[in-house]
This record gives sequence, C-alpha cells and structure tokens, in this order.
Amino acid sequence: MKLDYKRLGFRAGIEIHQQLNTSKLFCGCPSEIREDKPDIIVKRRMRAVAGEIGDVDPAALHEFLRGREFIYQAYSDTNCLVELDEEPPHLLNKEALEVALEISMLLNAEIVDEIHVMRKTVIDGSNTSGFQRTMLIAVDGYIDTKSGMVRIPTICLEEDAARKIVERDNITVYRLDRLGIPLIEIGTATDIKSPEHAREVAEKIGMILRTTGKVRRGIGTIRQDLNISIRGGKRIEIKGVQDLRLISKVIKNEIKRQLMLIDVKNKLMERGIEKDKLRRESIDVTDVFKKTESKIIRRKLEEGRGVFALPLVGFDGLLKDKLGPELSQYAKSVSQVKGIIHSDELPSYGISEYEVKELKKKLKLSDNDAFVIIIERDDIAKIALEKVFERCIMAFDGIPKETRRSTGNGATEFMRPLPGSARMYPETDEPLIKLDKRQISQIKKRLPKLPEELIRHYINIGLSEEMANQIIKSKWNTSFLDFVSEFDNIDPTLIATTLVSTPKEIKKRFSANIEKLREEHFRELFDNLGKGKIAKDSIPEILMLIIKNPERTIDDIIKSENMGIIPKVKIESEIDKIIDDNIDFVKSAKLKAAGPLTGMIIAKFRGRIDGKLVSSIIKKRIENIERGNK
Repeated sequence: MKLDYKRLGFRAGIEIHQQLNTSKLFCGCPSEIREDKPDIIVKRRMRAVAGEIGDVDPAALHEFLRGREFIYQAYSDTNCLVELDEEPPHLLNKEALEVALEISMLLNAEIVDEIHVMRKTVIDGSNTSGFQRTMLIAVDGYIDTKSGMVRIPTICLEEDAARKIVERDNITVYRLDRLGIPLIEIGTATDIKSPEHAREVAEKIGMILRTTGKVRRGIGTIRQDLNISIRGGKRIEIKGVQDLRLISKVIKNEIKRQLMLIDVKNKLMERGIEKDKLRRESIDVTDVFKKTESKIIRRKLEEGRGVFALPLVGFDGLLKDKLGPELSQYAKSVSQVKGIIHSDELPSYGISEYEVKELKKKLKLSDNDAFVIIIERDDIAKIALEKVFERCIMAFDGIPKETRRSTGNGATEFMRPLPGSARMYPETDEPLIKLDKRQISQIKKRLPKLPEELIRHYINIGLSEEMANQIIKSKWNTSFLDFVSEFDNIDPTLIATTLVSTPKEIKKRFSANIEKLREEHFRELFDNLGKGKIAKDSIPEILMLIIKNPERTIDDIIKSENMGIIPKVKIESEIDKIIDDNIDFVKSAKLKAAGPLTGMIIAKFRGRIDGKLVSSIIKKRIENIERGNK
C-alpha cells in the first residue's frame, strides 16, 4: 500500500551525530577504538537526580528504576581520569571547536557569540559522570535539496558516549575508548517530506561533512537519529540508524506502526472501552498449569517460577501483530523477562485450548477481553506486568512519546520514555567561551568547496559524472584532491578508479578486507606509477599484496615480487619474437591479430607492462609487415 505522506500529516527531522577526527573533547587522550584486552575495570551504579528546575527527567527515572550495575573497561595508556569521572574536564579541544565552526559555516548557519558548555543527564550508564557535555555552536542553518530547503535550527558540539560491549541480566559492560570523542550534532527542522527525502537530506549532510576531511570514517563514526510523527500522534525518536540505506525503510515501518497504534485506539473507542475498566493487578494463575503439556511452562515451574497474568478488558484481537510486540518490549525494558505470552496467540507454545478457557474463567474475562501471562519469579513478573499495564493505558491515547532504537534491519524497539526539559543544566567545570571574530574570519577563508562545486570540478578535470559522484561519496574525497594536485602526470580518472573502483573489485573477487588500505599506501603507489616504476595494469595485484600485509612498502613489493615495469626495448624484442613465431596468423588476420598478440604479451609479463603501449607497438609492426608485403 502506497502511503500519502502529506495526507497523513507526516513530519520528520534528522539528528546527525558525526565523530570528528581529533583527540578527545575534554582531555588529550587519543580517539582510538581498541579491541585488545583492557587493563582497567571499574564497577558503578547510577542514581536519578533532580535537574536545575527541581524535576527529575522521566527517561533518567526509567533507567534508574531498572537498578542496573555498570562495568567500565579502560586502558591505562589511552584513557585518563577525566573519562573515569575522577578528575574535572580539561579545557575544550580547540581543534574540535574549529572543525565544528567550519561545518556550521558550510551549512549556512549563524555562529553564536558565546559558547556555554551544558550537562545533559544520561543515566543509561554510557557516560561515567551521569551526563553528557554539550554546547550550542550555531543556529539557523539550511541546505537545499531536490524537494526544497531543509532548515537546520541547531548545530552542537558534544562528547560521544562509552561503547556498549555486552548486556546481560542487570549488568551492562561499557568500554571507555569511545567516551569523549568529539561529536558534531546537526539537527534539522521537520521539513522532510517523505522517507526518500530523509535519505537525501542525510546523504547530503554526510557529503558536506566529508568535504572537510576532518571527520572520522568507518562503522559507528556517524549515526542518524530520526524524529517522526503523523497527524493525531506524538513525536517518536528513533536512535542509531547507522546505514543510510535503512533510513527510508525505518521511516516507512515506523509510519505503519503508528497507523496501527491509531487503529488500536479507534477500536477501543468503538468497543466503548475506557481506561478505568482495566484492572491493575497481577494474578497468580500457576494452578491452571499444574498438569500442563507446555514444555516452556513446565521447565520454568520446575525452576521454581510461577505463572502470572494481567487481564485486559476489551483488548481481544488487538495484540497479535499489533500491540503484542509493544507490550513485550516495555516488559523487557524494566525487567529480566525474555518476553510475554498473550491470548491472541493461544493455543500455542504447548498451551491447550482447555487451559486458555480455564485462564479466562479464573480472570473473569468475556469474549472481547484478552490477557497477558509471564512465567517468572513473583517479584520480576509483577514489575514486568506493571509496565505492560502502563503501556495498555497509553493505547487509549494512540501514539505515546517515546525513544526507540533501530534494530539494524529496518525495525525498531522501545528504549525509554522521551526525555524532558529537566535533563539539561550548566557545566560548572568549564568556562564560558567567547569566539574571536578574527578566528572565524580565518576559518571562512579556508572553507572547502561544497559537494556540488566539487562534482563540477571533478567533471572539468576529466571524470565522468558517475565517477565524480562515487568519489564525493567515498572516504577518499579529500585524498583524491591531494593526489590529483601532487601527481599531475597521472590521469585523474586513473587515480579515482584506483581509489574507489579497484578496491571494490578486489573485495568482490577475493572477499578481501579493503579497509586495510590506507592513504599512505595509495600515495606510495601513485609515486611509483608517476615515476614510471610500475605499470597501471599491476595496480590490482599490488593492492592485493598490501591487503595481505599492510606493513609492506610498495618498493619492497616491486623488488621482491619482480613487479617493476619492463623496459620498452625488452617489450619490443618480445613482440618481434611473438610476431615471428605467429607470422602466418599475422599475415592472414592483419590488424585483427593485434588483440590476441597483445594478450599473449600481457599474460607473459603479468601486469609489468602498459597494455596500451603493447597494443600500439604491435599494430605498428603489423602495419609495417603489410606495407612490406605490398
């Protein structure tokens, strides 16, 4: 079904969080992600506290009530006491600030006069301090898109959170290697008109960020959060959409989910069901399952668990593929339950028709009613069913305000209630920063070209439009400009192809990890190519050898693998020999023989010669033979 987003009152905005390629924001530690074993372990718990105006943020309270323990892993050589919250933050990283100012200017934004560092309450454990430091850098920016102008009301600079390693039961393990990496946060207005438009906006902002050459690349270095609503609903925040290709899918699925919630609300109204008809009670129904054939329930009962039920008046038929997944996500968000079982999916899981009837009888339910059961300890089940009850109450209002997370496949799941205004208050350990007009003027003078300008420039120097777009979207955009300037005797198209197309082909053919290729590898490669030490046909093989051992130098590969270019004299000698050996074929096929003979030479010297040069020499030889025959 094709949706009319305008008729639905669709509104969407994007928050883009991009890591900057500098040291950390409030200390001198490197922004280095590590996979080796940490040598520091710290255990902590968090508490929800009142903000500046005396209110406790609902999202913070939600996390506090989960009662979790946090374990922090750190490295003594790349982390410090600032990240462990055992020492006040150092002064703001000036390089990161300048990058943020540069990006703000590229997004047509007005730079603020003064920068105030604020604390934003975060109690999911991802910040050791219990808050994230953030600051407003610029306002009232915009970008132009095919579907019209998209406003950018705010641009902020903030510190990234710690990296979640594992979550089990009530314990979450974080690693501090990511904590404190500078992030620029770019928030758009709700000017986005469709899922496809959302992807275009994210892609264009991403391209502008990359033109600076000062942002980090790779998985996890950029994240998109989506804010979505439709008429009759409330704002939903979706966190952590990392893949641009998923943005449209996530939005489409979210709109379908919101339409489903509105449909559930309407059906409850049609049935005359009111909030106060719901019974806020957790009922022990273990006795119904004393002789059950359900393996799931029998195993849990043998472990000492019980079966507890929540009656849901008027909810029959509104749970399966509708509200059921929502109830399960809410239950899991505050307890250790693995999931719920609801009446719309029964009989199933070994639960018989008879047991369903007995449950309805015990719960005093009619045909229009439903129920949820949880097999767990009494205390855990009560907490989970209380959250299920709260979510059912929300169903009468349609779409609740909440924060959801992207699951990585286009779907989302509940995280916590949407944060309120009580989560922000001033950072007392950081001074006010007054921006220097001279500094801002200097940054303006060295601003890079915008993507549209770069594409025009790339086409002017000989790239096709397709290749220009590939380069602008790749991580090698800035490097390409440097290489074209540095190696002016190499065709720009060859440089572009070597950077983006050749590695893709290597990955496709050999499943090679092309992420091992670094800028210095390409610089050394182009240096040898420009000096005539290697042939361009040898590039794929050299890159493959680098991937196998990234620490090898190009010079070492050329020497040890005998990949230096073959002198022209030797090529001509070999061509003459092959022509003599195949003279009858040459005389009969004439210039058509050039292709097969070129292939024989190329095969013999395995990338150490220029194919075009070989073909040119062979054609001249054949033409001379033809003239001699005449």
